Amino acid sequence: MRRRLISYDANGGYGHRDHVKVHEVGKRAAELAGVHRVLEATMPRDVVARLVKLVRLLRIPFRYDADALRTAYSSRAAITHTIDVRRFAGQKQAALAAHRSEVSGTGRLAPVMRALVRLPAPVFGWLFGREWFVEARATAPSKACADIFQPAP
Repeated sequence: MRRRLISYDANGGYGHRDHVKVHEVGKRAAELAGVHRVLEATMPRDVVARLVKLVRLLRIPFRYDADALRTAYSSRAAITHTIDVRRFAGQKQAALAAHRSEVSGTGRLAPVMRALVRLPAPVFGWLFGREWFVEARATAPSKACADIFQPAP
């Protein structure tokens, strides 16, 4: 049986300390358990940059460090898998809304989170209808796979 593990990329996505720790623990767990394939959840940096521009255009208050955004997530060239999840937009949005402290808190992402959970599901799906992964042991293909059960070339 071929084992698989899904974790976060080494940046923990946008650098959240819990996500970085999930990456570290996931990497070690994969080594100990002999997991053959590790897919690390991420986003292409260029997509993040476009989303930040959209947030600024909409005048949603958002404190961010431009230098940190240059190293957050992954380069598009590193992406090995891109999955269309638009049909699950409602569930994905509900999961985001369940992060109560991030949505209703005073953190730097809270205003953005509040806006996201209020969007109509089709708009949310249009913005966040893809999931991206880097297969830890693969070299990035010229075109990302559309199935996480298919190994990257």
